[in-house]
Amino acid sequence: MTEWTCVLTEWTCVLTEWTCVLAEWTCVLNELTINIATALTTAEICPEKELQEKAATLSNMALQIADQGDIPKAIALWEEVASTLAQISAYSDLVTVLSNLGVADERNGLVYLAQAIWLTLRIQAPLSQTIRLISALYNRVPQGDELEALLGATAMFFCNYRGEGHPQLEELQEHSFKMIAGAANAQGIETEEAFGNWFTQQRLNDSEYFLPRLNQRLEDIVGDRWLFDRSQVSMGE
Repeated sequence: MTEWTCVLTEWTCVLTEWTCVLAEWTCVLNELTINIATALTTAEICPEKELQEKAATLSNMALQIADQGDIPKAIALWEEVASTLAQISAYSDLVTVLSNLGVADERNGLVYLAQAIWLTLRIQAPLSQTIRLISALYNRVPQGDELEALLGATAMFFCNYRGEGHPQLEELQEHSFKMIAGAANAQGIETEEAFGNWFTQQRLNDSEYFLPRLNQRLEDIVGDRWLFDRSQVSMGE
């Protein structure tokens, strides 16, 4: 009996130790469960932040790769960035990415610039950035194309309605007027009187005409190569 008593006592000690070990593991598992639940809840609450961080990381990678000369890979990354930004309606950042694509991709630059300007017709993008985009597309349009005049008129329109208090307003206005004057010269307009008549005949003094017309031309340029869902973009975002 004494031997069995000792054995039972030993097993009791062993079981007690295992009970303590199991209790400790239960605490660890509970803590892990809480941490995982918290992480999942945070991810559900803040998906926008995660996507913004992803977009920023990919964009930086694209810049570095472009600097190294691998333009096709950089373009693929920027397109992924554009898709990510569109998911969270970060359209101001999307305009910047489209601008980068417009510069990097010589073959399809018009498509990207057209999308960027299409967005600036609907969101409050910085004026200087908007005029640079318009100018970039203007310089790629065939001389004498109607789009030159539409872009110049739109640039002047933005200066008038979005430029109040801008430190570079006079410079941007001058650049915008040079675009519209260049469009007129390309169509054989040389005198001030002829310019006034042409400006009126082309309805470049009527934003209810030239803005929708520009919008249509931009959509024609892009065709089915949009990097975002246009139906999700609201005016004034």
